[in-house]
Amino acid sequence: MTGLVGEIISGLERPSAYPHATGAIQRIITGVSVVFLTGDFAYKFNKPLNLGFLDFSTLEKRKDQCEKEVRHNSLISPDLYLGIATINKDTKGNITVNGPGEVIEYAVKMKQLDPSLIMSELLAKNKVTAAHLQELAKKIFLFHQKAITNEETASFGSVKSIQFNWDENFQQTEKYQQKIIPEKDFLFMQEKVNDFIKKNSSIFNQRVEKNKIKHCHGDFHSANVFVTPEGIYIFDGIVFNKRFPCSDVIAEIAFMAMDLDFHGKKDLSQKFVKEYQRLSNDKEIPKLLDFYKCYRAYIRGKIACFTSDDANLTAEEKEKTIQNAKKYFSLARDYAELF
Repeated sequence: MTGLVGEIISGLERPSAYPHATGAIQRIITGVSVVFLTGDFAYKFNKPLNLGFLDFSTLEKRKDQCEKEVRHNSLISPDLYLGIATINKDTKGNITVNGPGEVIEYAVKMKQLDPSLIMSELLAKNKVTAAHLQELAKKIFLFHQKAITNEETASFGSVKSIQFNWDENFQQTEKYQQKIIPEKDFLFMQEKVNDFIKKNSSIFNQRVEKNKIKHCHGDFHSANVFVTPEGIYIFDGIVFNKRFPCSDVIAEIAFMAMDLDFHGKKDLSQKFVKEYQRLSNDKEIPKLLDFYKCYRAYIRGKIACFTSDDANLTAEEKEKTIQNAKKYFSLARDYAELF
């Protein structure tokens, strides 16, 4: 990798770049960020990108993103998010964390946890229990109690916004009919969704009036949860825009419930929802849950469709991605049958 990102990666691969002892240094490169695992701590910095829905194009914007990420995620997992670190370059060209010289980048500093304890990994090994889901429900409920809600946030729960999101979903996936989504399923879901929104506009409006639209986590699924002996840690909440994470709290719990269904854990999904409903006393969960589970499954299917178009995928990766997309759309259709 070239440019600033490549220079930083090369610098942070050296143990001497850190102000603390390190173990074996590992790096994880995603589409928008780079994470370094050092042993006790992890450092995440964002690439200088502007993708429209996120803008990390300047150093100041990336600093702001780091600050927002720590502030927002600390509401959920304060023990995990430890603050902002600077990445510096001295006059000799040495790159260090919180060291001397010019600040060339900012990073989120986190407590490093064992990747094998991510919930999605544990689900595959049948190591997630009902007690874990009860703790998770309590954790996300307490976060929702503290989460931001205001007039701007509430606008994302309006009937207009909900309809826009669904219209966009159908427009963006229309070309995948037959290839990935059976045409009859596409048309069935489109009809069911539009009919549900029309018939339940008063409920959506009431949710706004009751302050049930919050700046939620936004990406609440099992790959963003650690299950450790010390407790549950939820991480990687979305802060790069407001449209994705600002939603009805039911849409948030529907994401995790859908994800558990996807992993074949319907019993855990039901226990999670039941515990959240007990804690929140939210009597509208039964009415809206399947609608929002359908929404979450459809979006995951849509993202898998987009990913399948990546020319860099191997034939095996492409086929696996397409099969996942089909599974998500099938799940979405099953939910649409229920509302």
